[in-house]
Amino acid sequence: MKVSHLLTVALLTAACGGDPAPDRSNYDASEPAAAPAATSGETIETQTPAREPAEKGPQISSAPPAPLVAPAARAKGVNPHAAILADFKERVDAYMKVRKDAIKDAPKLKETTDTAKLKAAQDGMAVHIRAARQNAQQGDVLTPEIVAQFRRLLYPELKGDDGRDAKEILKDDAPSPQSITFKVNAKYPDNAPVPTVPATLLLNLPTLPEPLQYKIIGKHLLLLDEEADVIVDYALNVIR
Repeated sequence: MKVSHLLTVALLTAACGGDPAPDRSNYDASEPAAAPAATSGETIETQTPAREPAEKGPQISSAPPAPLVAPAARAKGVNPHAAILADFKERVDAYMKVRKDAIKDAPKLKETTDTAKLKAAQDGMAVHIRAARQNAQQGDVLTPEIVAQFRRLLYPELKGDDGRDAKEILKDDAPSPQSITFKVNAKYPDNAPVPTVPATLLLNLPTLPEPLQYKIIGKHLLLLDEEADVIVDYALNVIR
């Protein structure tokens, strides 16, 4: 009986394919499954989970900062640079309209050799302009987008030997930045020299209607109503 029982067990084991299945009574579900064994002529590749890219620090570039893209231009698919310059023109035109309405009752500026009369007419014009735009603030005309665009336009002309020459011209007759009140509607000082802006720089900036002019004081840009000696707007650190 014992021999026949052993024979029966041996036959059953052979019929089930050889070795008995491993004991999984202590199997942990969190344990990774073993990779299947390779068969003849077959390569088994194991996949490594993709790693998240390491977070990079801020990138510092020596190139001028790119101008901010106007949301309206992006929405309409318009060239953002052209849209920013068009926005600047609209803001300048809006100032000129306010100016025209403001000075219609102001004393007229006439050619005269009497400096006192000229000064009185200029001051009267300035009073009317300031009253008409008493709530004006920095950035109403020279918005951050426009200033960034101006930096981009001026950057090529301020590099290399030609750029050094242009910067020297800016320094020659420019007043000290400390002598100018950088404030919208402020008066440009009577005794301060009016700096010359090199033609190479002016050619890269939008044309202004008279009597508006660009003035560069140190690294800063003024938008000046020259007839009334009123600072229309200003932007700091435009020149690098």
